[in-house]
Amino acid sequence: MNNINKISFCNGEKIINTNTGKYIIKEGNNSNIYNYLRSRGFNNFLDVEKSINNNEVYLYRNDNLKKEDKAIDLVNVFSMLHIKTTSYKEINLDKIKQVYEDTNRKLDELFRYYYNLQDKIESKVYMSPAEYLLIRNISNIYKFLNKSKYYIEKWYNLKIKQTRERIVLLHNNISLNNFIDDKDLLLKNWDKSKKDWVVYDFYNFYRNNYKDLEFSSLFSIYQSKYKFSIDEVLLFKSLVYKVWKIELNSSNYNNCVMVNDLVIYLEKTNNLFLEYDKKQQEADKDKFKEKNNNIESSSNKE
Repeated sequence: MNNINKISFCNGEKIINTNTGKYIIKEGNNSNIYNYLRSRGFNNFLDVEKSINNNEVYLYRNDNLKKEDKAIDLVNVFSMLHIKTTSYKEINLDKIKQVYEDTNRKLDELFRYYYNLQDKIESKVYMSPAEYLLIRNISNIYKFLNKSKYYIEKWYNLKIKQTRERIVLLHNNISLNNFIDDKDLLLKNWDKSKKDWVVYDFYNFYRNNYKDLEFSSLFSIYQSKYKFSIDEVLLFKSLVYKVWKIELNSSNYNNCVMVNDLVIYLEKTNNLFLEYDKKQQEADKDKFKEKNNNIESSSNKE
């Protein structure tokens, strides 16, 4: 590109200022993904302007929408992506078993790690602020890990009985940073895109933005557009409850930030499913009442 005035980086993107405009430069070639999206009638993606030496050039676009409003638009867009790219295939039992075993192995590692870390911290005469905050929340960490184990077990037992499953084209890195909300609604940065189980996109969205947004309502909006099946809910819950490893080997300030981020995650996740589980319980009660009414009606006819 000619007449480059300035090169900068923002959210991992290389931005070029030229005399003809502002552009994003990315390595790779996503033309196959874009062609597939067009074939499925999904056009809400930032299209490439040109390709130069295996680099893709995109017109730089920015927006100033409030993050809460932007999040709602984003949910509507990636739910439409899932609707338009849904397909069905035979169950791959080897994959099911691999996911189940890998998840349990990682959960066992996390249990051991936090047990050892707890013993180490509690053996100290004086705890650092980060250590104290972690110990205050350690029981919640164990609860989350136990829930993740519980849901992956239920998912596995249900999944191995199925013969077909649905998959979608995942963006696979859903976040506010990867969404443009101006006169158009456009997803960008498709490098990680792949065909797989639908739950991973909302999970990535949650992990990427849990500190910035209220997700209970966003999850309800998404479920009104693209409702998870029972096995998808189980897998999603197992993913969300699987907390990450905190390594306290940085400065006191950074350690406190890391632990506080995890504490926020614990609180937000507890709230995430409150409304959803409440609605499910109400739906189950309605089904139970309807079933009983049908039984009573049949008995009266006899």
